[in-house]
Amino acid sequence: MKKGLLLLAFLTFAAAAQAQIGVRAGIGSSNFSNEDSQRALTSITRVHFGAYYGLKATEKITVEPGFFYSGKGFKTIPLGTTENIKESFSYLDIPVLARYAVTSEFNVFAGPQVGFLLARTRTDKNGKNTTTEPIGGYEVGAVLGLAYQLASDLNIQFSYDFGLSPFNYYDVKVNNTVFKLSVGYTIPSKQKILPQ
Repeated sequence: MKKGLLLLAFLTFAAAAQAQIGVRAGIGSSNFSNEDSQRALTSITRVHFGAYYGLKATEKITVEPGFFYSGKGFKTIPLGTTENIKESFSYLDIPVLARYAVTSEFNVFAGPQVGFLLARTRTDKNGKNTTTEPIGGYEVGAVLGLAYQLASDLNIQFSYDFGLSPFNYYDVKVNNTVFKLSVGYTIPSKQKILPQ
C-alpha cells in the first residue's frame, strides 16, 4: 500500500514538473446547428477566456485540459415578422485536448469537451428573459483546431467547437457551434513542452 502511494506521488510530481500553465482569451462566432432551424439564424460574436494546463505525453504530443468561460448564442428574425431576437448563453467549457507538434512552431489539436450552461439572456420585443428552463443544462462536444507559436511564450490559435449530443431548445434538438480565434500566454517554466 505504501509503495503504491509513493509511486503515485512520484508519478504526480514527475508529471507536474513537465507541465505548463497558461491563460487564453479571444472572440468567437457562435450559432446553432440544426438543419432547417439554422437557416433562419445568424451568428453573433462573443468572448471566451480561461486557463489551460499542458502536460507533455511524448516528444510530439501534449495533453491539455482547460477551464473556459465561453459566450455562445445567435440572433434571428422569425419568418413573417420584423422582431429581432437575440439569445446569449454563458457556458463553462471543459476541453481535454491532444496537441501534435507538426513543427516547433505549428501544432494541430483535437479532443472532447463538456459544456455546462451558466446563464442565458433572451432579448426580444418584450425585454429580457433570463430563465434557463427552455435550454438543455449541458452539452457534450468536441474541438478541432490549429495553433502557431509566436515570439516568447505567446501563441495564437483557430478552433472549431461543435456539439455532438443535441440538446433541447424549446423542444427542438440543436447543437452549439463556435469558430474561435484566441491568443494564449504560457507561463514560463524551466522545462519547455510543445507549443500551445
